Amino acid sequence: MDVTEEVWDKILDINVKATALMTKAVVPEMEKRGGGSVVIVASIAAYTPFPGLGPYNVSKTALLGLGKNLAIELAHSNIRVNCLAPGIIKTNFSQVLWMDKAREETLKEAMRIRRLGTPEDCAGIVSFLCSEDASYITGETVTVAGGAPSRL
Repeated sequence: MDVTEEVWDKILDINVKATALMTKAVVPEMEKRGGGSVVIVASIAAYTPFPGLGPYNVSKTALLGLGKNLAIELAHSNIRVNCLAPGIIKTNFSQVLWMDKAREETLKEAMRIRRLGTPEDCAGIVSFLCSEDASYITGETVTVAGGAPSRL
């Protein structure tokens, strides 16, 4: 509750508004090609918010709604829209969560699969969602989070 309006604006602009505008920018090219696939990167925080990261959590939940909405709006153009909701993936962005070994072990204990994710854990899912193998999938969210709870 102590987050400033400027922080709210920045996070929502970067995570939600930019995603919507980037999609809007690429749709005409996808339509020229007869269709395509958009994969929006949300987060497990959309389902299980991280304490102290309210605006981030809300922005990632908003992306799930954006994906559902765009899937409906773009289906007539043969453009599929899905979301990826990664859990804690070992990247520079998330290192504050796992850099301390004791904290990393605590995180692992809370997961069904007792390890943190890697970018490679997400790459295959994104590749699949962009492929013809996923041609009948739109408006869905795939969670890659080691078994963390993933329902609203």
